[in-house]
Amino acid sequence: MPTYKKSYKDLSFDFTANPQTGDVATVKDAVSVKRGIKNILLTAGFERLFQPEIGSGIKNILFEPMTPLTEQRLSDACADAIEAWEKRASVINIAVISEEEYNRYRVAIKFNINNSLETEQVDVFLNRER
Repeated sequence: MPTYKKSYKDLSFDFTANPQTGDVATVKDAVSVKRGIKNILLTAGFERLFQPEIGSGIKNILFEPMTPLTEQRLSDACADAIEAWEKRASVINIAVISEEEYNRYRVAIKFNINNSLETEQVDVFLNRER
């Protein structure tokens, strides 16, 4: 019996038209999952109109002093949000690096897509601004 690889597909955020069909362009597989992770981490609770429970809650942590404890809290919050809302990915490692000169954190997330053995990484910058 043949096995089929499940493919993930989302709409492109820039809403450009597909040159052949004229429909909205799409992104697939790794790009789709990376964008999903980034969206979840950058979404605050109650920000989505009919889905107020979706989000990461990390904006509350961003204004704490830049210490290793804050980095660990951010890492834990990111892992919890990805586990709860991005079912297509399995997190391997999350590294949070404070960049005080830019007043932000860089979050490097290594993960596997559930139907793939390849390791992917997405970097998200969390700026400390209101």
